[in-house]
Amino acid sequence: MGDRFEKAIVAGRAVAAAAAFAWASSAAVPAGAADVTVVEKAPRVAVAPEKRWSAALASEVRYYSWTGTRGSPTNVNANPGSGSQIYVPYAMQLVGAPNDLFKVELLGRGGWVRSRQTTFGLSGEVDTITDTVANGTLTYLGLNGIQPFVSLNLNVPTGRSALFGTAMNARMDPDLVEISSFGEGWNVGPTAGFNLPLTPSVLVTLAAGYTWRGVFDRENSLTAVANQRDLQALTRVDPGDVLTGTASLAYASGPWAASIVGTVSEETTSTQNDAALYRAGRRYLASGTLGYVWPERYGATTLTASWARSNRNEVQFLGAQQLVTEPFNTNSTLYRVGLQHLWPVRSLWLGPVASFLYRDNNTYDAATLQFVPAKDRYAAGLLARYAATDILSFNLRAEHVWTREGERDAINGQMFSVLANGFVLSDAVPVVKSRGWQLAGGFNVRF
Repeated sequence: MGDRFEKAIVAGRAVAAAAAFAWASSAAVPAGAADVTVVEKAPRVAVAPEKRWSAALASEVRYYSWTGTRGSPTNVNANPGSGSQIYVPYAMQLVGAPNDLFKVELLGRGGWVRSRQTTFGLSGEVDTITDTVANGTLTYLGLNGIQPFVSLNLNVPTGRSALFGTAMNARMDPDLVEISSFGEGWNVGPTAGFNLPLTPSVLVTLAAGYTWRGVFDRENSLTAVANQRDLQALTRVDPGDVLTGTASLAYASGPWAASIVGTVSEETTSTQNDAALYRAGRRYLASGTLGYVWPERYGATTLTASWARSNRNEVQFLGAQQLVTEPFNTNSTLYRVGLQHLWPVRSLWLGPVASFLYRDNNTYDAATLQFVPAKDRYAAGLLARYAATDILSFNLRAEHVWTREGERDAINGQMFSVLANGFVLSDAVPVVKSRGWQLAGGFNVRF
């Protein structure tokens, strides 16, 4: 079926196994950590014993620096903002076939982060390891034309969920830095599904998963508003569990490769100090990738796009005794598109990358438990990949980022807060513009 179709099978299984877990665990190890996930194809036929197992190790050093017309959050004060972050994710994977009927994939991810905001009146710093994510997948190879699999994802709370004192100010805008929340509780996420090749070029993957999210502590109430940020008190948070269904379609033939992934997620009620607080609306996500390898030495082009949308939340609106559906949808629709083209120069692949993000409304991110404002985000830069040997490769990426956050009115000095269940005191926020740099370099080695 070809090398890229083999990779599509592995990728389809990985996407399905991770989809249910991704909604729930992005606070602990963010999506960016997936960039260093090493996925090696495993043979579906009998191989020599000495080739039944392989391992891979990957890591990067990522640096983020930004300045803006306001700090983060933008509604605390009117001072110009600035901050930086160093993030070092790492991942190791072991793939093997103990016999001709089963394939085993084991993956571990973690990282270390130093995050620092230097905005006057909002300065703060945190230095910690992130939560650790572990995944195991078992695939049965004994059926002709279909590959059932089961997977288990774990989030191990090795990071810091509660940031006391000024350290809480190290939680910065997730559109400017990669890590905006530094830990949560134990998460356990089993998934089951199957891969079904329809033709030698087309693969379908279907899966369903459930993630149990454990309790963890925060430094203050999730309902705290701008003028209550300094009122810190240990708060017990029990986030809602997540049920996710995933479907994906992958195609690979000649120079073309494409994939489409769709997920639907349903979440149970989140509580704060044992009191019902919030239930996120049903979430929908669609993403796609299209790749083409040009003839001769003209390189390869990759286009990516995604769309995400949530239904109305359930909140304790206007003092109701039980959670009720909010009168208007406080969630946003999120659009992303990215494009890159790499030219081969001997063992080096080099070329431009660009991306655009549009969030049409202010929203509350149930995964990271943070307010995220409506925004346009542009990024452009260069990407380089170098294959030093057959088993060792290096990568380097540099991007400049521009963001524009829409203004927010405060009628009579008040804004509506989802978690405070009504209007709270707040100042109006004008248009906020920020810019920054994102630099990353790392390696990938196979054993």
